[in-house]
Amino acid sequence: MSRTEEKLAVAGKIEPEVNRHYARVAKRYAAAGVICMILFVAYLLGLIVFGSEYITYDNMRYLIRDFGTAAGEGAREFGKIVYNGSADTVFAYFRGGAAVCTPDAYRYFDKTGTQIIADPLNYSDPVLAPSDKYMLVYDVGGTGYSVYNQLTGIVAKETEDRIIAADIADDGSLVLVTRSKDTKFVVELFNAAFHKTMEVYKDGYVLGVAMAPDGKQFLVASAIQSSTDFNCEIQICERGSAEEVSREIIPHAMPLAVRATDDGYIVLCDTAVYYYSRYGTAVRTVSLAGMTLKYADIADGRIALTGQVNALGSEHRILVLDRTGETLYDDTMRIRTGGIRVSRGDDALCYLIVSDGVIRVAADKSLSQESPESGDILDVIPLGAGALMCQKNAAYQIFAGRK
Repeated sequence: MSRTEEKLAVAGKIEPEVNRHYARVAKRYAAAGVICMILFVAYLLGLIVFGSEYITYDNMRYLIRDFGTAAGEGAREFGKIVYNGSADTVFAYFRGGAAVCTPDAYRYFDKTGTQIIADPLNYSDPVLAPSDKYMLVYDVGGTGYSVYNQLTGIVAKETEDRIIAADIADDGSLVLVTRSKDTKFVVELFNAAFHKTMEVYKDGYVLGVAMAPDGKQFLVASAIQSSTDFNCEIQICERGSAEEVSREIIPHAMPLAVRATDDGYIVLCDTAVYYYSRYGTAVRTVSLAGMTLKYADIADGRIALTGQVNALGSEHRILVLDRTGETLYDDTMRIRTGGIRVSRGDDALCYLIVSDGVIRVAADKSLSQESPESGDILDVIPLGAGALMCQKNAAYQIFAGRK
């Protein structure tokens, strides 16, 4: 036998040295792993057996409610989107994309124009109420409402009474105004898990409601009948408190729209625009004397309005206010307007819908117009760059190259 073969034979007889302490630790970890696996399987079986009533499609949708809510909203070329619309289709900007809703379907197109959501509905008069994170869709005069993020539907529910108005906060809590069978208006507050936590009964005609972005407060605007006219009642309530934060009566005014901002609330009446702090302090009032209000839009704390200033309706005043009530634009044009929208990411102030196209009002007060090849314009959705010109069955990006 050679010397090399002798060395290999001796080496083969050597047993590796074992550390008994680490061997015991390894066995314990292995046993713990087996026990954890058994407990996990037992937990799953128990969950399926005893909690099967809670494993529902709606709960799974709720589980993914915040997926995608942190996505950026940079400006991109949107292109063309196609949908099955009608004359009563409603549109809204939502998280960089476009929400399109008809009585029978809700659709969401992301910032690239790709359809992400197509959810069937059975509403008579749908309204879109977006927050920064969620989209609330409700049926005015009906009982249905749904909540979406930018990826999927979260919940779809029915109320017992007819819905008059609604709004949703960034934390997912929402407020519904319903009219009970005894003709009273009920303001119902729901938390982020869609459990009712508060009710406020109103004798006046509730015409608008707005949730603060953090969901801690909400404003209710009502029309209160006086001897010869209507007054506007502004009430601010706080979540979890039986005492109202503030209440104010605006004489001879009818509330038309309310919106919450980071600093407070904007209340649009037929006579003026009112600015309030979070606790109901009147900050500023901008009179609308001399114009008959026709269209208005409130977004990102700014408000754009248009109304006729002569009896024939051939001249319209265009007014744009910033979040403090300062005037950004105020001019009278010899045109007939069909709508107005507050702009977003670019330097435009607003977009006007006219009979033959859309007019872009820039920050330097310059005007430019784009027109469709054919068909009527139903609405305009301002984007980070330009806007979407919405028609019955399709929408096209316009003013995309403007800065």
